[in-house]
Order: sequence, then structure tokens, then C-alpha cells
Amino acid sequence: MRNIFISKKEKVGALQIKMIMENDYSAVMNHKKIRRLMTKYNLLAKIRWANPYRKMAKATKEHLTCPNLLNHVFNQEVPGKVLLTDITYLYYGKGQKAYLSCVKDAATK
Repeated sequence: MRNIFISKKEKVGALQIKMIMENDYSAVMNHKKIRRLMTKYNLLAKIRWANPYRKMAKATKEHLTCPNLLNHVFNQEVPGKVLLTDITYLYYGKGQKAYLSCVKDAATK
């Protein structure tokens, strides 16, 4: 396994080592065992591992908080200043889903 890793210029992972071992050396081994052996002998691929959660956090802006402008004072005097909304999922037919969204003005109710 170490010879395969070095011959491929340390740019192969456990799955590629598994395929090379099966095809060239007729040695069948589970990829999880190969991964364990790679960590035991400090065989880390030089290719950078991308963090999948970084891209998702930027897209969803999950940790972004908005300032509390209303401070729970929903009764405003000006119509159209504060709008309240809610989304409801309605199931119909054979498990089909529809969204019902209503918008309510806080001043005029």
C-alpha cells in the first residue's frame, strides 16, 4: 500500500488505492481498512480536502442574525410598516405538497 502511495506521488486516496490493489495486485481489501492503515502510517494525500459545510454556510447564511427592530411592539400606527407572514404546508392528492403563504399587516390587521 505504501509503494502504491509513493509511486502515485502521494496524490491518491483510500478508494484509488483499493482499486489499484484489486486490479494490479489481486488483493481485495475494504476501503475502510485502507483508510485506517493510511491514518496509522500517516499517509495523507497532498490534494486539499474541501470543507463541504463552508459552502453550505455561505449559501444559507445560517449563522447570520438580524437586529431586532420591532422589539415585540407589533402595533404600529402606519399601515404597511410592519408585515407579518407565515408559511403552511398543505398535503393533497397522493402525497403532493403545496405551500400556503399569507401576509398580514400589523396596523390594519
